[in-house]
Amino acid sequence: MTAANLQERLCELVCQEMQLVERRGQWMVSLPFEGRDGDHLVAHLTQQGDGWRISDRANTLMRLSYENDLPKLLSGARGRLYEQVMRESGISEDDGELFIIVGADDLARGLFRLGRGMSRLEDLGLWSRGRVESTFYDDLNSVLRNVVGGDRLIRDYVDPDVPGGDNYPVDFFVQGIHAPLYVFGVKGADKARLTTITLQHLKAHAGSFDSLVVVNDLGDITKPDIERLTKVANDMVFGLDDTGAIREKIDHRLRA
Repeated sequence: MTAANLQERLCELVCQEMQLVERRGQWMVSLPFEGRDGDHLVAHLTQQGDGWRISDRANTLMRLSYENDLPKLLSGARGRLYEQVMRESGISEDDGELFIIVGADDLARGLFRLGRGMSRLEDLGLWSRGRVESTFYDDLNSVLRNVVGGDRLIRDYVDPDVPGGDNYPVDFFVQGIHAPLYVFGVKGADKARLTTITLQHLKAHAGSFDSLVVVNDLGDITKPDIERLTKVANDMVFGLDDTGAIREKIDHRLRA
C-alpha cells in the first residue's frame, strides 16, 4: 500500500465517523470524539462571513453541571486548567457556549480543535478532591519559589527544637532576615483546624517566627474556622491567584 492509498483510506474512515445533518440552515457534525457517556460529541456549524462559527451549543458545560457545582468546579486548580485548555485550543466562551471562528479553509482543523477541547474539558469532572488538593500545594510551592527563590524555601519543614515536631509540620519554611516565615496552605475545613492547632503549638514551643496562611477558597471553610485562624496567624491571603498580595506580605520580611 502506498502513502497516497493509505491517506485516501484514512480520509474515508474519518469521514464515515463524521455524520453531517442539516437543520434550518445550520449543520450538525458528529465528531470522532466520544464523551464520558459514550456518545459522540457534536459540533454546530453556521456560516459567518467567509468562514464558519463552530459551536458546542453550551453542551460541554451543561454536561459537567449534571454532576458538579460549576462555580466550584471551575475555581482553583481546575479553573486554571480550564483556562489553559481554552487557550491551547483557541476556544472562546459566550454565556457557557464554547466556540471557534475559522476561515473557510480551516474548517476541518477547527472541528478537531473544538472536539479535542471539549473532550479535555469533560475530564475536569474526573478530578478527585484529593488530586485538586495536591495540585493546590504544588501551585502554592511554585508561587513561593517565584517570590522568594528556591534557596530560601523548604517544603514540609519540621522545627527540630519543637517537642513532637513531626506532628506539627510547616507546609513551607521561608528564610527571613530577622525571623523565619512559616507559610501554610489551607484547602478545606480540616486543614484550617489542623493549621490552627499547629500554629498554637509552635507559638508555645518554637522560637521567634512569622506566619502566613494562604486560603484557597473561603467557601470551603466555616466562619468560626476563619476566625480561629485569624487569631493565631500573622497574615492571611484569600486566594492563591492573588500572587500580588502574597508577594507583598513576604517581601518586607526578606528585606533588612
